[in-house]
Amino acid sequence: MNRSLTRNIIGAARRTPDSAEPFTHLVEVEHVFPDSAFADAPARWTPGADFTEVAGGAWLRENADGTRTAVVTGVGPKQLPAADGGTWTKEEVWTVTSADPDVFAHLDDKPHRITWALGREDVEIVREPYEGHPAEAWEEYWYAFQLRHRFTPARRTDGRYTLTLACAPNGTWWEGPWPLLHACNQVLKALGGRAVVRCVTVNDASPTATPAAVYQMRQQTPLV
Repeated sequence: MNRSLTRNIIGAARRTPDSAEPFTHLVEVEHVFPDSAFADAPARWTPGADFTEVAGGAWLRENADGTRTAVVTGVGPKQLPAADGGTWTKEEVWTVTSADPDVFAHLDDKPHRITWALGREDVEIVREPYEGHPAEAWEEYWYAFQLRHRFTPARRTDGRYTLTLACAPNGTWWEGPWPLLHACNQVLKALGGRAVVRCVTVNDASPTATPAAVYQMRQQTPLV
């Protein structure tokens, strides 16, 4: 058990003001991992700097001619509603260009629905095998990491990996600070790095205090 971390989390919990809204005040711990923690992580693949990632494995670009181009990785078969998505049996990488915005309507929520564009004469589709594609190695690495540790770290603009955990200490200690402390110690023991503890106030429109994921300890504890 990290004594300094324990003192900081307990101290932050005691400084949290009472509130009728249990998730207004949080104790937040940001883990900043050393470069060595993910030294074996593959380089992240993107279709280009002019694309914007709108969902995991899905990017979108506005073209000068008024069309849009989407790139979706891991497109599997049998994705059309009530019909087979095609004759392929393995996942693919699709590059889809169209002037119709409806083609991309579900891209940020259900990217696999890009297959609904099949058979349309006004849509250009370029298909590549997903197996062996640079995107596969990166996605498979973090998928396996998620299964093992039950979290995926965020990446800051400076390239450092981080994880933010938080609790609402206005409840009982056994449902807030203690599970948070336990989870943070697990993370530090397994992956190293440093932890920054702070008290944060959030409003109804922003349930998280930072861009990183905030986990409620009663619902999910990283298995590290």
